[in-house]
Amino acid sequence: MHLEFSYNKGDVLHALRYHFMRRGEIKVFRNTLVILLLATITGYIFSVVTTAAFTGIAIMVLVLGWVFWYLLPVSIYNKAATFKDSIHLKYSDEGLLISTRASEHQRAISWSNFSQVVETKKFFFLYRDKKTFFLIPTSAFKTHEAYENFASMLKEKFTNYK
Repeated sequence: MHLEFSYNKGDVLHALRYHFMRRGEIKVFRNTLVILLLATITGYIFSVVTTAAFTGIAIMVLVLGWVFWYLLPVSIYNKAATFKDSIHLKYSDEGLLISTRASEHQRAISWSNFSQVVETKKFFFLYRDKKTFFLIPTSAFKTHEAYENFASMLKEKFTNYK
């Protein structure tokens, strides 16, 4: 089958946020910040933490939250030329054949090169490893039947389909 699509910046940024927020080290860091903020609020309520310390910690948590929620996905989006190009994708039982409008070079990727597939409302995340993935927008499928056929094929190929 054949798909042609371009990425929507807002959807890709949301997908990148989803990816980062699922990562274990980000979850640990996020939970640590929440505990620090809760401890600071509790300390402030019981007059153990000064107003200046409370303000400093709250600002630090907000800045770090902004970095992970906004700056990290935007920087990844801006670095990756793929998100700004038109993608031509052919898929079969053997794998994917990917080409872009900017490049006449075609890249064949076997399904065995992918370790996991995660399906969300707007994307299929085809993971090569924990950090590297290829996004296929669900909106690229012309019909619901084509979408269902692709999802079924991936479910057959990957036991860890989510």
